[in-house]
Amino acid sequence: MQWGPNTEEQTRAFIESTLANQETSPKITYDFVIVLAKTSQVIGNFTLRLGKADSQLGEIGYVLAREAWGKGYASEAADLVIKFGFTDLSLHKISATCEPLNFASAKVLQKAGLRFEGFLHKHFFIKGQWRDSLLFGCVREERLANMQERRSAQRVLGSGDVTAVPLSEYPRVSMAPLTPAFAGGSVQHFFMRSGAKIGPLTNVLDEYLIVLQGSLKSGDKTLEKGAVLHCPGAVRQGPHEALTEVDLLSIRLGPPGETG
Repeated sequence: MQWGPNTEEQTRAFIESTLANQETSPKITYDFVIVLAKTSQVIGNFTLRLGKADSQLGEIGYVLAREAWGKGYASEAADLVIKFGFTDLSLHKISATCEPLNFASAKVLQKAGLRFEGFLHKHFFIKGQWRDSLLFGCVREERLANMQERRSAQRVLGSGDVTAVPLSEYPRVSMAPLTPAFAGGSVQHFFMRSGAKIGPLTNVLDEYLIVLQGSLKSGDKTLEKGAVLHCPGAVRQGPHEALTEVDLLSIRLGPPGETG
């Protein structure tokens, strides 16, 4: 946390500021108290902030008393506040950050429909040191799909689970998609006949090519079985040419780039 433990004076100032936020028009900060339904005991608070009055972008944050952790209260509150933001305020996107090692909070955000979007290095100055943050986000029309696609357990991925399809833009090359990756990226298994070429390519973010079988030429480099080629983002790569029949695993971060 960036604050606390607070004195009574600081707590009173916080409550006064949240009450003042409710009187502001147009409102850009929505503060909620989290209470237990049966006892009305206050166990935390939840905030939804807009960048400006007419913004369609919101950011959420929350804090719960330690004795309320691990009981599903944060997930229930996140679901309600995010629904409020998308339905009542017609927001386009809601974002949040959390400490990288705060796995419980990351699970709350993902369960609520937010997806991991970025790693912010030394992003917050907290109690004398700069700390990293994870960035999560969700656009309104993708929330349901994000919740359905959320993975909470390990999966075994194999090319035998999907069908390889020929690529019309690259003769004698077939590709089997294995799984989506970070920021619109993908993990793909390529099958290249001898003499086949892929690229040249310029990707948005980094890509890693792993030669599973065969011999591959990339630019002025010849790669044999077991070689790993790091292709930096925004840098023209290849073309990649199969000197023999090649099995190639591609791990591409981010969306597809440009060919040629």
